[in-house]
Amino acid sequence: MKILVISHSAVLADYQERFSQLVHLGGVELTLLVPRRWRQFNRMIELEKTDDPDYRIISRQPFTWGLKSHGLKNASHFYPGIKKIIREIQPDLIEIWEEPFSAVTAHTIWAARRACPGAKIIFFSAQNISRRYPPPFSLFERYTYRNADYAFVINSETSAIIRERGWDKSSLVLPLGVNPAQFKKSDESLLRRRLGLNGFTVGFVGKLEKQKGVIGLVEAIAGLSNPVHLLLIGDGPEKEEVIAAAEKQGISQRVIMLDSIDHRELPHYLNCMDILVLPSLTLPHLKEQFGRVLIEAMSCEVPVIGSDSGEISNVIGEGGLIFPEGNIDALRKRIIRLMENPGAAEQFGRRGRERVKGKYSWSVIAGRQIDAYSKIRGGGSK
Repeated sequence: MKILVISHSAVLADYQERFSQLVHLGGVELTLLVPRRWRQFNRMIELEKTDDPDYRIISRQPFTWGLKSHGLKNASHFYPGIKKIIREIQPDLIEIWEEPFSAVTAHTIWAARRACPGAKIIFFSAQNISRRYPPPFSLFERYTYRNADYAFVINSETSAIIRERGWDKSSLVLPLGVNPAQFKKSDESLLRRRLGLNGFTVGFVGKLEKQKGVIGLVEAIAGLSNPVHLLLIGDGPEKEEVIAAAEKQGISQRVIMLDSIDHRELPHYLNCMDILVLPSLTLPHLKEQFGRVLIEAMSCEVPVIGSDSGEISNVIGEGGLIFPEGNIDALRKRIIRLMENPGAAEQFGRRGRERVKGKYSWSVIAGRQIDAYSKIRGGGSK
């Protein structure tokens, strides 16, 4: 079975692990089309892995409209020459890891129906808030729903939303994954000393913006009777406000901020944390779709605390603690509970690791994809 996969997220080597697992499990002939570079995690990332012995990688820089500050800027790209690539490969399946309203999704489907009419087409969606998109994105969405064969969605909420928006075929909930062999527990004493972390450390990884609730985390840390360090990894529009909040609360000297790190180095930094917190907030047009850093931390046996925004509760399960979003006192109590009970914290860490291995490892997710391919090719997608 020939598969063409299109994914801008696969500029990261860890995100390509899914495709190695697919080849090993399913005996498929896979080609990955990926950008040469892509802005992710608040920085421009060059393609980390340009070749693989198990599958073919084609790197092409997509054309993007000039929507630099627009909320739909990541949906405005497409690949020139995609029709030629499809005609040469003649894939049985085309897997597009892009939203249905994206230009690249609609353009790829249009090209596929002309260059390889028999190919089955799968798109992806993570939208967990129903939104109406302006033209031409609304037109792209309708075109995708009419002409695609199957959908991978990040959670059950997304499945309901694409049906509300007009999708009437089958879909599969397929969460994000992680490589447990890469994200694992390790002794990072030297890195902790280099960062100046000489005590209990609470960590956060993500974009510094209102939806992530970082200022609330700063306030929760400031109210602890025992001083702890706060390690913040990320950048964003709320960075100055976070710095000001730390100064106002009198804990600036205990807050270590790193704008960005290489994603391949993230396991080392996660292992510098005693707890990872994701205090996300739900906004009118935005709520947490998954929270991948949660499974990365859980895989490293770092206990996690998350708000009940969006999908966070379902991701954490028995692998950590949940608090009502925006409730700073409740968050503080969860932190104190793990600080004062190292045995419980260690148990949550072990549970989190086991949850990741059983539910979120790339090998498990690839197995579910292989099962879906059989249904799609067998005509069970309607």
